Amino acid sequence: MQSKHFVLPLLVSLICCVAARAQQFDRDAYRRFLQESQTMTSQQLQTSHPVDPFRRTARVRLANALYGDSIAQQFALTDYEKSLIEKHGFMVSERLSYPSFGSALLDVYTRDLPVFVSTDAVLHALHMSYDAVLKDIERTTLIPQLKQLLERLHAQISPLKKKYAANPTMLRSLRDVDLYLSIPRQLLGENAPPTFAENMVPVKDLLLMVKEEQPNKYKLFAETQRLVDFSQFTPRGHYTESQELTQYFQAMIWLGRTEIWLAAPQADGISPSDEDIQRQTIDAALIADMTQAANALPLVEEIDGTIRVLVGESDNVTLPNVQGLMQEKGLRSAADLQDTAVWRDFQTTLLTKPFAGQRINSQILMSNPYSADQIQPATAFLLLGQRFVIDSYITGNVVYDKIISNGQKMRRMLPSSLDVLFALGNNAAAQFLDSELKEYQYAPNLAALRYLVDSYEDDFWSGSIYNSWLNAIRTLNPPKNRSGFPKFMQTAAWWQQKMNTQLASWAQLRHDNLLYAKQSYSGGITCTYPKSFVEPIPAFYRSVRTLSEVAVKKLSGIAIADTNAKSHMLGYFGAMGKVMDTLESIATKELAHQPLSEREEMFLKTMIFDTPSGCATVLAGWYTRLYYGGPDDANADDRIIADIHTAPTDKDGNATGWVVHVATGPVNMAVTTCTLPDGTATSFIGPVMSYYEQRTTGFKRLTDEEWSDNRMHDSAYSMRPPLVNLYLADKEGNPRAGEPITLYAINDGSSDAPATPMPSTQLTATAVPNPFATATSLRFVVPPSLTGRRAALLLFDVTGVPVRRLLNEDLRAGNYAIRWDGTADNGNTLPTGTYYYRLTIGSHETSGAITLIQGGGK
Repeated sequence: MQSKHFVLPLLVSLICCVAARAQQFDRDAYRRFLQESQTMTSQQLQTSHPVDPFRRTARVRLANALYGDSIAQQFALTDYEKSLIEKHGFMVSERLSYPSFGSALLDVYTRDLPVFVSTDAVLHALHMSYDAVLKDIERTTLIPQLKQLLERLHAQISPLKKKYAANPTMLRSLRDVDLYLSIPRQLLGENAPPTFAENMVPVKDLLLMVKEEQPNKYKLFAETQRLVDFSQFTPRGHYTESQELTQYFQAMIWLGRTEIWLAAPQADGISPSDEDIQRQTIDAALIADMTQAANALPLVEEIDGTIRVLVGESDNVTLPNVQGLMQEKGLRSAADLQDTAVWRDFQTTLLTKPFAGQRINSQILMSNPYSADQIQPATAFLLLGQRFVIDSYITGNVVYDKIISNGQKMRRMLPSSLDVLFALGNNAAAQFLDSELKEYQYAPNLAALRYLVDSYEDDFWSGSIYNSWLNAIRTLNPPKNRSGFPKFMQTAAWWQQKMNTQLASWAQLRHDNLLYAKQSYSGGITCTYPKSFVEPIPAFYRSVRTLSEVAVKKLSGIAIADTNAKSHMLGYFGAMGKVMDTLESIATKELAHQPLSEREEMFLKTMIFDTPSGCATVLAGWYTRLYYGGPDDANADDRIIADIHTAPTDKDGNATGWVVHVATGPVNMAVTTCTLPDGTATSFIGPVMSYYEQRTTGFKRLTDEEWSDNRMHDSAYSMRPPLVNLYLADKEGNPRAGEPITLYAINDGSSDAPATPMPSTQLTATAVPNPFATATSLRFVVPPSLTGRRAALLLFDVTGVPVRRLLNEDLRAGNYAIRWDGTADNGNTLPTGTYYYRLTIGSHETSGAITLIQGGGK
């Protein structure tokens, strides 16, 4: 096992770099931990992070529970839905779906039924509000500031062009900077041609590549090519809502992802010359000089400071870093770096600095599977680089080429969302990762990441609104002692539902911050709520209150151009904190079996209601005030998707462009039954979120609009992870297709193995859209029982002749979407007609027909 040791210095250097920026960190203890855990197995990982067995059942009689019959009758519960309640004490149904939390809660209100107040409802309001706050900040402040900054910097090109007219080396770098600044200005819609006429063609070429949204090679600030992932320029999230936001998104992607190399990356097939690196170092220093001359540093700091408050710090060498190092080395200007000896000394000193390394690889870099060398991203300067986020760091360190076992690089190309949950403290998630941990032997990596996350203190989690949100998600991890919870909250099924909540909220977090977070690669008076039950997790409401306090403190300290908008933001987060105080008090009393005060009961009764407003009816109540945008946002249909990881190739090195997406779907209704302090068994009903996963090929990054297409959701049942099948009824109120899996559970008073019977494996595949003209996606799910098996997807014409092989690789369990553009293997466009697909995974097979209509528009 000694062959594993060479990976330790890399893990220490990378992860301790993360820890050093967050707090005091005992590196020696961490090194010892890495040394001791380098041969850790899946079982040892689970043993070191134990979770007591869950209850398998929480038997209740729905008919005997107060309001149980009313809920069953008014919502026409199916036999299967009732059986789930009677087995687990609760159930969630896709049959009872709503476009929004507001509409679902209002439906319960108008039926005079007891309401279940879920943590999902609070988290969804947080997501909608954060996204709205972010848009206000971008529109009123960041976009004008960015335009002003780029204009000021670009104005420095002309005087420097005169200054260096007789200096070819400096003119070359000045042309680089002219190109670097012209692209984002034009992406912003500005009339900003490059100062150097010879940059007209490069600008045109690069803007075309941005438009094509596919990886491409280009000689960027160098004589050697680099591979740039232009698919990242695909506008998505709320940035598709207006032209202004789309333009801002693409300009910030350029500034956040276009690296100016100060030291070359260590990767297979990349060998920039020293001259290329020296040239780019001069480029970075020139930008520093121009910032100083334009008095633009305050603008940079304002933009950076605002994004740092929201998301965190940049994962790259920053402008102040370059300026500080130039001052330390006594450089008068960028021109001093023309001296090769001076440049080498500058680089040598730079590489000793804690800010030199990128902690997240977010570029397309290749690694030779038969070489001991691992990828190291470039030491790179970015003017407004994307931000380090711990969850992206997690996903980037449990994939190829970060996993080394017995001296071999394990070819795990895609992470699991459950990797993130485990590293964030959900011990139970490791049970669902067991097969992958055994296959890819990455328990040491996951253990190291968990050690790091556990070491973070409060100042890290309150360091940005992003981190505070992650911390709120962490409070939904299953506690060690669950005996004080209602019986339904002691079951494996319930804590699998909370995984759904955690993952849905994480998807919303990544969606709202996808521009800034760095992605890893490889009414009537008779209506009322007669009773209410708040999901009793006091730590959750406390953490959201803390998030509100963090937001008020940090937003107060940044300049927002629209003072009314800023006042509204501060007032919103202040009010949210007060609501969380009340919910925490109620949840604490519920766990202690104490009755609520009259004020608390009245508070719950006024959660949401409708009230006349002119000729219309609008929502009101304290829940609508949890939305920054008010009642309209509480009632808005909100299905979102975010891409969180990219794998350029499959395990055999074939270019596939896998993109991992996480998403939310329609709001589902949950029914719970528990015993109140007076001893009465009572049923409650309320909305919860739904979580989906999707993998696409060809570097396809899905937008909210594409994801919300009803044709996609007609087949989206297969996109939900298997962990939901234990407690979730399908759109007909019946058992869901797919394998139910369960956390380790015991029957009351017994200690038996976990075991939900596994049904026979069935494969299904669906083409969306079908018929199609431009492109279709073949969607399918690999069930857990077939993980790691060879998957082949072939297309045939009506005569049975194969025309296209879309897939031939080993796939792990998950949801996939393979794009087909109507072409054959040779690249030729196929004629209009019917084609047949055959999907084979291991010994299992399914098939179907697709109709291609050439010239039929979209």
